[in-house]
Amino acid sequence: MKHVFYVVYILFYTGAVFVAGMFVGQMLERAWAARERAAKSSSPLLSETSAQPQSSIPMTEHKVAVTGKR
Repeated sequence: MKHVFYVVYILFYTGAVFVAGMFVGQMLERAWAARERAAKSSSPLLSETSAQPQSSIPMTEHKVAVTGKR
């Protein structure tokens, strides 16, 4: 019976560590994304219009069938 309680303890502890890691990782990712958005919005050189060349074809105009035929 002692081993059953030990297994339950280990499963609970590892689950708690996993959930805490997910929570901390999500917080770090949100902070990183906020810094990235702030950097993009404050820098005029990294705007969306200047990042893409004007001669590129938008994805909506490039039609490819599922079968691979054009």
